[in-house]
Amino acid sequence: MKKTGFLLLLLIGLKSDAQSDIDFKNYLILGVEAAEDLASLYLEPLSEGLLYGLTGAWNNTAEAKSAWALDISLVANGSFVPNEKLSKQIDISAIDNLEVLGGGTTVRIPTILGSTESEVTFVATRDNEEFIFDAPTGIGLFSTNLLPNAFLQANLGLPMNSEFSLRLFPKISIDDVSLGVIGFGLKHEISKSIPGFNNLPVAISLFAAFTRLDADYDFDTDGFVTGESQSIDGSLNSWLFEAMASTKFPVWNVYGGLGYVTGKSNYAVEGTYIITTEEETVQFENPFDVQGDIAGLRGNFGGSVRMNRFKISLDYTLQGFNNVALGINYNIIRAK
Repeated sequence: MKKTGFLLLLLIGLKSDAQSDIDFKNYLILGVEAAEDLASLYLEPLSEGLLYGLTGAWNNTAEAKSAWALDISLVANGSFVPNEKLSKQIDISAIDNLEVLGGGTTVRIPTILGSTESEVTFVATRDNEEFIFDAPTGIGLFSTNLLPNAFLQANLGLPMNSEFSLRLFPKISIDDVSLGVIGFGLKHEISKSIPGFNNLPVAISLFAAFTRLDADYDFDTDGFVTGESQSIDGSLNSWLFEAMASTKFPVWNVYGGLGYVTGKSNYAVEGTYIITTEEETVQFENPFDVQGDIAGLRGNFGGSVRMNRFKISLDYTLQGFNNVALGINYNIIRAK
């Protein structure tokens, strides 16, 4: 059930497999440093995919709304995860006190977005005692390798040819998993300040946005790593800076932009973790954090169609993890 909650909260339409195991706390048998390195490899594609996804689909036009006009939108977008991010090859010979059951010096195991199945079983040695555990498995993406997410977004026109955007996914909890998103954006239409440009059917604007995702996942307290209050506390912060242009016709329009995206993630492994051998009992408190970051240029293009108060948009973004987005917008307050 916890895996089901994890999938629902990440808004991922994934295959259900009760045998999937996204618990990597068993790596602590190797010590904090090795566990941190292996957990980082395991979580990396999720961090990158979500950070890129958080910057998607903020705009479907370069036009700023007239002052106090208000739209509300449902935005669904997804990051395409490269195949090489679904699994990682590990050099076992470089990790002290770790072997693969059946032999071998290198193995390929799933990342958190990878397969729900793995044939890799590890044998870890501590205090001359062997501990056997299966490699963590993934949550299993569709064949499209799409990592989707969704938001509610409100766009409010401001004076001085500007527009404020609020992006929200209220924090909810299912099966000891919780997730929430909040973001803010500001757009300024510079083309209205250029003499004579306002008579052209084209708008140009500058845009900046910040988005934060907070998530928590509670481990099951079982296996040879016992303890209490075991969880991952995740936070992801992304920034987008963009210049964009669009046509401004009554019904059909196209738009595009060029920008820069940057983001950082942090997963704090919290709680008490206890490993008992025949010689000693080892206890870890809040053992480590896993951090990641993204940065780079991006370009996007798309189109929209307006039907009375409704507008539907579709766009594609070229970036570290390419992104596709669909938006359904409803105009609540018309411009006066």
